[in-house]
Amino acid sequence: MHLLLVRGLFALAVAQQRPDTLTIDDALDRARAARPRVAAASAIVERAIGAARVGAIIPNPTAQFESDDLAPTYKLTATQPLAWLPRRGADLAAGRAGVERARADSVQTLADVARDVRHSFFGALAANRQLALATEQSVLADSLSRLASRRAAAGDISDLERDQISLEASRARLAAEQARQSGEIANAELARAVAWESSVPPRATGALDAGLEESRSLAAPGTTTLLGTTSVDALPFVRGAVADSSAAAARLRAARIARIPIPGIVAGREWGSGSGSNNLILGLAIPIPIFSQGGEAVQQARGAAAEISALAAEARLTARSQLEAARARTESSDRRARFARDTLLPEATRVRAGAVRLYEEGRTSVLPVLDALRAEREVARATVAELLAFQEALADLYALLGRWP
Repeated sequence: MHLLLVRGLFALAVAQQRPDTLTIDDALDRARAARPRVAAASAIVERAIGAARVGAIIPNPTAQFESDDLAPTYKLTATQPLAWLPRRGADLAAGRAGVERARADSVQTLADVARDVRHSFFGALAANRQLALATEQSVLADSLSRLASRRAAAGDISDLERDQISLEASRARLAAEQARQSGEIANAELARAVAWESSVPPRATGALDAGLEESRSLAAPGTTTLLGTTSVDALPFVRGAVADSSAAAARLRAARIARIPIPGIVAGREWGSGSGSNNLILGLAIPIPIFSQGGEAVQQARGAAAEISALAAEARLTARSQLEAARARTESSDRRARFARDTLLPEATRVRAGAVRLYEEGRTSVLPVLDALRAEREVARATVAELLAFQEALADLYALLGRWP
């Protein structure tokens, strides 16, 4: 009974230390639910709505009370400014543009979180794949080293040839250890990207070439999917720049209207005089533009509107360039990843397998085997790197478009 209890506790401890696995969909869902930046995205819009409401507030009236003890007379008046009324439309337009800018920023924030998750997830997946390949090469090199030791002992090969294979086995073990370190770092980065709370980082699971078969329809010119129907004005950062320009134009209209001296309404009552009068007071309070006619504010607003309008035009130019660059990068990474996966890696594996077989049969020297091992290792690394480059290009494309994958 005691032995069973010990075994149960040991199994429980092992289970607690075993990392949980995450698919890309799981990682995205968890990040959307737990990342603080996602909460910040909604806060951006809430703050902009509040700012728009503040800008649309109608000024409160001002009350004034006067007392004359000699008469005696008392006067109570209230003044309601009306300068806000003619420029209210411009103020509301500026507020709406600010909300639109915040919504564009919110969309971009969510898209950036998704890009971060995809980069981290496929980075961890690539690192784990590199570790698996390096471990396989290390096991194979160790097997060849043992075979070489037996053949050297039998006098079939020289000690130099045995030592060359032993050196290659040591290099393979070193590469495996380096890949293990990279994998641990990548898993820790994935834990950050999905706001993982456990001390044991999650393990990415899935195919590194996920989406490769569908990628050609994403960026192909003339298609009706993704890039094919995307306008530069639909990109979040262009939407934000256009909203800024609209807000600046609305503030310029408001500044021009503010130069007009709009009177306020004065109403009140006077009472308590010696004659016992109780007089109603009605009038206007007109601002007198003596020290400033508002030209300075108009000049400032005009310069800001011109500057921000130019920045919006620049944003469109940048967007066109980025869309074309994203299309080129996605298409190129797609072709390279397919070639490396479907052609380069199988050829390197076939050459290595043939060289090892001939060496085991004693029909070749060690040099072709070493060359084949090194070539396969380099090709395997390049294949993983190209597949990762494709996933990163796809993640960057979604982020540019402001899409949550």
